Amino acid sequence: MNDKNELLEYARVAFCLKHKIHEKIGKEYSLPPIEIDMLTFVYVYGDSATATNIEKERNLKKNTISIHVENLVQKNFLIRHDRQGDRRKIKLSLTENGKIIAERCLKEYKELGNQLKMGLSEEQLDTLNHCFEVINNNALHLLGK
Repeated sequence: MNDKNELLEYARVAFCLKHKIHEKIGKEYSLPPIEIDMLTFVYVYGDSATATNIEKERNLKKNTISIHVENLVQKNFLIRHDRQGDRRKIKLSLTENGKIIAERCLKEYKELGNQLKMGLSEEQLDTLNHCFEVINNNALHLLGK
């Protein structure tokens, strides 16, 4: 009997591929992968992006987020909009330079997704998408969302 959970292994490999994208783009801008991920997160979250959102969604410690946000602000990739002295509720937005990085990252995610789906028929893709929807809904339920 194989004790390895295939679904979790597939998720781990997909995460590794995403991390490779972050590493590659990060090298070009002298940014660590975590900061590339944060820029992409802020882009996707839009006007509601805060350090608290990043903390909850990425399961990162507050001090880690604070350090990386400060670095991104100093390098002119991120803007911090202060809210009554509470750094967790500070709204975050991207500068034009930050948008360029995030958009490139999302483009590479899409290309990766297309490569991963190569060789699958439309019917198989429909089935796969349905399965992922069910798995995602189950995962959200387990997370209490």
